[in-house]
Amino acid sequence: MTARNRGARARSGVRRDGWLRRQLARRPLPLWVVTAADVLVLVLALLVYALFHHVLPRDEEAAGVVSRRAAAPVVAATQAPESMSGPEASAEPRAADPVGVFAQRFADKFTGGEIIADSEGYQSPSLNIRFQTVTEPELVYYVADIYMRDIECFRTVFAKDDFGRGRYEWLTDMSARLGGVMAVNGDYYGGRADGIVIRNGELYRKKAPIRDVCVIYWDGVMEIISPSEWNTESVMAKGAYQGWNFGPNLLDDGGNALSYFDSEVAGRNPRTAIGYFEPGHYCLVVVDGRSKKSRGATLEKLSEIMAGLGCARAYNLDGGQTSSMVVGNKVVSNPYHGGRKCSDGIVIVDR
Repeated sequence: MTARNRGARARSGVRRDGWLRRQLARRPLPLWVVTAADVLVLVLALLVYALFHHVLPRDEEAAGVVSRRAAAPVVAATQAPESMSGPEASAEPRAADPVGVFAQRFADKFTGGEIIADSEGYQSPSLNIRFQTVTEPELVYYVADIYMRDIECFRTVFAKDDFGRGRYEWLTDMSARLGGVMAVNGDYYGGRADGIVIRNGELYRKKAPIRDVCVIYWDGVMEIISPSEWNTESVMAKGAYQGWNFGPNLLDDGGNALSYFDSEVAGRNPRTAIGYFEPGHYCLVVVDGRSKKSRGATLEKLSEIMAGLGCARAYNLDGGQTSSMVVGNKVVSNPYHGGRKCSDGIVIVDR
């Protein structure tokens, strides 16, 4: 194309552009057209944001800091730590087990060798789990009360066994890969870039938390730490084994239900929570929601549930459509709209 032709085309474009502006000035677009265009632009922007932040896989470099079981201090196996409150604080000193082993603490909970499994529970030389379905007016929830011989029966798993954002998998598949006796969803770490991620003794993400962090140490103690009190180096030095960053904390220091939560999702929703009684004794709770049979639980109601179970500490995990409980290879809860794939899970294994 010659310079003269390019110039002619440019002048033609200017004339057309000027004509369009004159026409719009004479005949403004109807308000509904302008509104529809604005809404369309907003929707497209949200779709692009969701695509890049929640759908497309994104590699993330792990922090690479590891807490080793052999180096963890012996606390829970011999006596109740001074910092504890709740039922375990008054426990009598026990003969020392290795760190994270609760064989003597719960000697009467396990079988001598056989495995007994039915719809009400699972009992083996390493685990004792009792399942309960609770039905109240417009509310259904599921409780798994768990005793374990060894802390490594408590495992966590990433979708596709790969740390990073935008990686999702069905909880049933994650649990099956680990040979799980049961499982619940975790904190959906893969849907955001902030906070703390500690899994199976390794620190993967160490960005400053903006929510309460729940930590289980190698000795079995569970602790909930506010963002203002969080110190990554200190927590890892104490032997952090698992850590989630979602929340909020559900109970006060005495194990009593809280009535106020600084949360945007405090209303009735499907819920998943973890409760702690003492080292080696935990519970996992899933609440159905957004249906006629079960509308879900407010955070206040969830707090009351966990306090009623006798938990010393309790913590809210990801909820909504993600909330689900798997026993064996079956989803036993009723997730909203059939549930959805999630980025991580908590899996109880028999080892």
